[in-house]
This record gives sequence, C-alpha cells and structure tokens, in this order.
Amino acid sequence: MTNQYRVTVFKGLNMGTAFSLSTIIKLGIPYVIFFFSPIGWTLVSIGVLVFSDVFTGIKAAKKRGDRIHSRTMSRTVSKIIFYTVAILLSRVMELAFIPWLPVAQLTSGYIAVVEFKSNMENISEVTGLDLWNHLKEKIENTFKRSGGDA
Repeated sequence: MTNQYRVTVFKGLNMGTAFSLSTIIKLGIPYVIFFFSPIGWTLVSIGVLVFSDVFTGIKAAKKRGDRIHSRTMSRTVSKIIFYTVAILLSRVMELAFIPWLPVAQLTSGYIAVVEFKSNMENISEVTGLDLWNHLKEKIENTFKRSGGDA
C-alpha cells in the first residue's frame, strides 16, 4: 500500500510539489529533536527537582501533621506542564528573536533555584537543619572574599 495521504505544499503558488505525510514526519521529527535537544537535560533536571519537591514536601507535611490532599498533589502536574511550556517558549524566543541572550537557560535557572529552595526548606523542616540559609551564607562569603558584590 503506497502513501494514501499526500499534503500539497504551496499549491496556491503553483509549485506543484507534494510531500507524503511520512516524508514530512521523517523530516520533521529530527528537526524538532535538533531544535530542542540543547534543553533536554534541562527539562529532565527540572522534573527531578519538582518530583523531589513533592517527596520532601510530603515528608515535611507529615512532620507538621498536615493532611495531604489530591488538590495539592495536582499542583505537581500543573507545575511540570507550565514549567515545560515556559522553557520551550524560552528556547523559541532564544533561537528566533534574541539569539545573543540565553533565554532558555535564564528561565530554567530561575525555575531551578525556586524548586531547589523549596526542597531545601522542606528538608530543613524535616531535619531541623537550616540548609538554605547555610548555603546562602557560604555563597555570600565566597563573593565577598572574591571581591564581588553580594
């Protein structure tokens, strides 16, 4: 059976060239992979941070005696979806409009710091050790010693 589905490209321009759907898919998938491959590990890393936040958040809530509700858990799905969309859109902006600015890295870096901080706060609540402020002080001291503004 040959390709029954044919997509005519630029028919209105009388180019007369038709590509089969399988050809478009064969050409399109590698392009999409190439386009988004630099942010693949970023998306995986954000996923790890979000799921770690869920795990540490549950432990912290149990320690406080809070109940875990499905509504609270559903926020995780929303976070994953919207964080992914934000990073993908940032990649598009970076490649299409402002190639001199690493928009995807800046966006994912901000999201990563927010999720990392949330994890550290949850871990601090479970263990009683204030990890976030300890790390923050170490970083500030490093910048002061190197002459940077903190």
